Amino acid sequence: MRALALFLVACGGSSTPAVDAGPDGPPALVAPAGQWTYLPQANTTCGDGSPAGLALNPAPAATTDLIVYFEGGGACWDATTCFQIKSAIRIDTPYDDAAFQSELPGIQAFGPFQRTGTPFAGANMAYVPYCTGDVHDGTAVQQYTFSGQPKTVHHTGGTNAVTFASLLHSTYPDAKRIWIMGSSAGGYGATLQLPTFASTWPDAEVHVLQDSALFVPDMLDATAKLGAWQLMLPPGVTSQADVMPALETQHPTTRIGLLTYDDDATLEAFEGYAKGTLAAAIDTLVANAYAKPSTHVFELAGSTHTMLGSYATLAGPGGVKLSDWVAQWATGDAAWTTVK
Repeated sequence: MRALALFLVACGGSSTPAVDAGPDGPPALVAPAGQWTYLPQANTTCGDGSPAGLALNPAPAATTDLIVYFEGGGACWDATTCFQIKSAIRIDTPYDDAAFQSELPGIQAFGPFQRTGTPFAGANMAYVPYCTGDVHDGTAVQQYTFSGQPKTVHHTGGTNAVTFASLLHSTYPDAKRIWIMGSSAGGYGATLQLPTFASTWPDAEVHVLQDSALFVPDMLDATAKLGAWQLMLPPGVTSQADVMPALETQHPTTRIGLLTYDDDATLEAFEGYAKGTLAAAIDTLVANAYAKPSTHVFELAGSTHTMLGSYATLAGPGGVKLSDWVAQWATGDAAWTTVK
């Protein structure tokens, strides 16, 4: 359990809160083009019950492209993981503009958010901070007891994500190509929120990039996690291992790309695998869930965790650059294939 603390990943003011949606949806978000603005929303919650929010960087020119990145940062589901081990970021602290400003240099340096040299350069951009400990997919408010004191935790990342999708739709109703991605916990969230985004923009392409988010069988406290978070699972899904087969069937035109190291030590601990045993599970996952034209993997040797922070510098077997592979995923290039 102590190793769960390793699951933390680095990512990387106020505005008028959104009001309840009317018949035409909530009001559009307003932010200056070409720069990042954090927009807290009063009808969303972080783990401590304070408002959650999202950041927006509108494109300088008109576009029908939208990229949404879900931040990573661990996970927790009981008093021990949330308050003793502290294996999820910001469970008992607010996420506000000061927190956003502390992350802003990393966000501005993030490869897919660059305004030149990527398929996303001209897109509207959104960043979803992580503060709920539930891989951006929970719908529950739980009472835990720690050191004899009651602790309320809002595992409402899924509820928040539905609100954010609605707000983004009001802001960009004509989006035709939507990329949702995330690292670690954010990669799980981006994947699990595919049905939300696909149903919010039924006429758009929606594609998913999973950075170090492995839907292998969960060997550690799976029942406790699901009970604490009350996840928004896709139809027909009862376990983590069911996710990829279900999404591939329900969203056959969605491209799903996975970035992974072949022996990711952080996910090995998080998923409860004995040391050195996750590699075989990854091999099985890749062979079964990423062998279709719409699903491929960029896999590197090693036990490191997350890749997108090195978007511009990583290269795989055969010298294939991560940035080129992601561009092929983003554009639907026929050359896109598994690299391992």
